[in-house]
Amino acid sequence: MNDFEKLVEPHRTELRLHCYRMLGSSSDAEDMVQETLARAFRSQDALQDRSAARAWLYRIATNVCLNELARRPLRARGFELGPPHDPDIAPPASTPDEEWIEPCPSSWIVANDADAQYSTKESVALAFVAALQVLTPAQRAVLLLREVVGLSAEETATTLQGSLSAVNSSLHRARAALDERVGPREHWSPDLNEPVDRALLQNYLRAWESGDLKAVIALLHAEAAFSMPPAPIWFGGRAAIERFLSNRFCKTLRAGQFRGLPVEANAQAGLAFYRVQEDGVAQLFAIHLVAARQSRIVTIEHFMIPAALSTFTAEGVPATLR
Repeated sequence: MNDFEKLVEPHRTELRLHCYRMLGSSSDAEDMVQETLARAFRSQDALQDRSAARAWLYRIATNVCLNELARRPLRARGFELGPPHDPDIAPPASTPDEEWIEPCPSSWIVANDADAQYSTKESVALAFVAALQVLTPAQRAVLLLREVVGLSAEETATTLQGSLSAVNSSLHRARAALDERVGPREHWSPDLNEPVDRALLQNYLRAWESGDLKAVIALLHAEAAFSMPPAPIWFGGRAAIERFLSNRFCKTLRAGQFRGLPVEANAQAGLAFYRVQEDGVAQLFAIHLVAARQSRIVTIEHFMIPAALSTFTAEGVPATLR
């Protein structure tokens, strides 16, 4: 490793997380980091002050992501699709994977020592990442650079090749739009919300693996919500979730075809979900994230996006169980 590589390599992980926040896609984030480092290597002579390497790398990464965003559709979270679906009506066909927010492994999360408005865990909360996607790309970049990365207004203006007044104006609008979208922090922050108790998660997994639908439902909060990207539907309320699972998964549940392993994504508890195949091998088919309220599961996000699953297997989640 040469001197330049030693200079930039310590920033790789936080740059990947920045790209994830910018794009809402964990599967694209690694590609964006690779492109960032390639550009940095080609233009390393432009970095006159080595102490400014972090801000310089964020400038490159942000512009790589802005170029990518110009070619991509907006990504959304399942609960943002409108009213909940009727569980007695067959789900519509899945929509393109590129339209969905993807989870990211919690192994990606690194502490940020900069003077940031949001903690690292807050900055990868699914509600926060989803809200970022409705900002304009420029507003998104300004808010992340200022309040997550912790760059100064001057550094941010240099990164975006704009004026200080333009940066401050964009930040003001971004803050207002974000606050309107996610609401008070206590509603979404992993630092403030109730953690999922280990025993609750184990009981929930045991209920799925044993095919006990009544036990699954008993562990849900009355106001539970369930989404399953890339299917463009979500269900609101324990009764609706029970009807949906009874209609669509009861046979598979009773056959004992589900397996699971605890995982963490976006600073949130969850399960890697597996379905047993005819040969007896259980194949990974979803990352199933949960949140809790009053010691019951209140949010389920069941991600079945193949590219996102590959991100988790690359981080050590087994692709199969035997």
